[in-house]
Amino acid sequence: MITYVINLDHKTDRMARMQALLDAAGLAVERVAGVNGRALSEAELAPWSACHPEGSRRLSAGEIGCLLSHREAWARIAASGEPGVVVEDDIHLAKAATRLLQDPAWLPANADLVKIETTGKSVQIGRERQSLGNGIELARLKSAHLGTAGYIATPKAAQHLLAKVRTCDRALDHILFDPASPLFAELTTYQTLPALCIQDQFLAKDRRLGLDGEIERAWALHRQKRSLGQKLEREIARLSQQAAFAWQGSPLNPISDRRNLRITLAPG
Repeated sequence: MITYVINLDHKTDRMARMQALLDAAGLAVERVAGVNGRALSEAELAPWSACHPEGSRRLSAGEIGCLLSHREAWARIAASGEPGVVVEDDIHLAKAATRLLQDPAWLPANADLVKIETTGKSVQIGRERQSLGNGIELARLKSAHLGTAGYIATPKAAQHLLAKVRTCDRALDHILFDPASPLFAELTTYQTLPALCIQDQFLAKDRRLGLDGEIERAWALHRQKRSLGQKLEREIARLSQQAAFAWQGSPLNPISDRRNLRITLAPG
C-alpha cells in the first residue's frame, strides 16, 4: 500500500521526519500537498461549508483546508485502484504498523475504512474481533472516534467519499468517524486494536516533539457566543450522552452488540 502523507508546503521539516520514519518502516510514501485553509479567500472557502442561520460558516478555514487535503488523498487512492493509507504529518508510528501497512491482504472484504490511530480515549467496538497476528486485532467501530491522522481507505470508499463529502455541515472527522453523521452508516469502518499510530499532541508530555496538531475548530470559535442557558443545556446533554455510552458498551448490558474500550497505542 502507498502511505499518503498530508503535509503543508512550508512544513518541510515535518515531511523530512515523516519520510525518514516511513522509509525505516519499509513503506511506500507519497506526499500530498496540504491545503492551508487560512490562505484561501472567502469565495474559495464558501462552497465547502454549510452556514449557520445568521450566515456564518459552520466550518473554520482550517477545517476546510483539512477537508480539501484529504479529498486529494482520496482522489489518488481512487485513481490507483488500490487501498491506501492516509496520515497527517504529526503522527508517531508503532512497530506493528510495518507489516500491516505494507500489504493490504489482511483487510476484510467488506471494509471501507480502517482507523489506525488513537487519541487515547474510550470508544465502542463490536464484540467480534479478528486477529491480525502479533497482538493486533480488528473490530468494527461502533461509536465516535474523532481525528483523521491515520486511516486506510479502499478505492471504493474513496470514490464514495469524493461523491458525498462536498458542502459540509460538520468537520471531516465527525463526517467519517461519528455515527451522528449520515455517512457513517453508509461505510463499514474498522478499528485496529491497539492502534498503529497517534498524533504527537496525544502522547504523554515527556514524549512529545512539540508538533502543533490541532486546527482551529469552528465550535470553539463560536463557544463564547452561547448564552448561559445554552451552555447549561449542552452540559446536560453531555452528561446524558456519557451515561448512555457507559451502558451501551457495558458487559452488564445483555443485549449490547458492543463493548467500551480505551484504544491504546501498540508498542514501539
